Amino acid sequence: MSTANPVLTRSEVAGLSTTKTIRNAYLLLTMIMGVSAMTAWYAISSNAGMINVWLFLAFMIGMPFAINATRNSVVGLGLSFVYAALLGYFLGPIVGIYFRMDPNIPVYALAATSVIFFSLSGYALVSRTNFNFMGGFLFVGSLVILGAIVANIFLQMPVLSLMISGAAVLLISGAILWETSQLIHDPEANYIVIATSLLGSIWVLFMHLMRLFAFFSGED
Repeated sequence: MSTANPVLTRSEVAGLSTTKTIRNAYLLLTMIMGVSAMTAWYAISSNAGMINVWLFLAFMIGMPFAINATRNSVVGLGLSFVYAALLGYFLGPIVGIYFRMDPNIPVYALAATSVIFFSLSGYALVSRTNFNFMGGFLFVGSLVILGAIVANIFLQMPVLSLMISGAAVLLISGAILWETSQLIHDPEANYIVIATSLLGSIWVLFMHLMRLFAFFSGED
């Protein structure tokens, strides 16, 4: 009588590890998205004030570094929920502004964000295409857009703001492909880091899409 060989090959072990990382990443993403949505709703309903732009930039840059530094501990997991809650609370007032302009703007932006995210992330998962080559381009592009955002704080140019939003939508779309690809092709990928990165990408995409919808609807 033959028995099944209990020994798994190296590729099978790697495949199981990748599947677990993907499952954990999307489970965590679902949970922190829920937390972020609740704090955003609270900020809108309580008429919370806008956060100082410099503090917000420091938060957006500093928190991911803190999460990455503690990614292999329960501290990193806890920080991911703190990041999600604060991100929703800080951005909620902006969503409220667009909602008061035209309730359709956040709705259209949310629908577009959902279509873009699920399409790109799903494509990366199903096709298993390796998008790791995009890492350098995305890093440089992020620095360029960050520099443009800082410059426009002083310049206050509507045209530059619109250009930033258009470029950000394209850059974040690439980032979603790259971040999802990391789950499959990077053996060192950490589900906490990827989930929080995807959360940040979704929020940034949503905010810039609202800006574009507001402009093209004549509300901005």
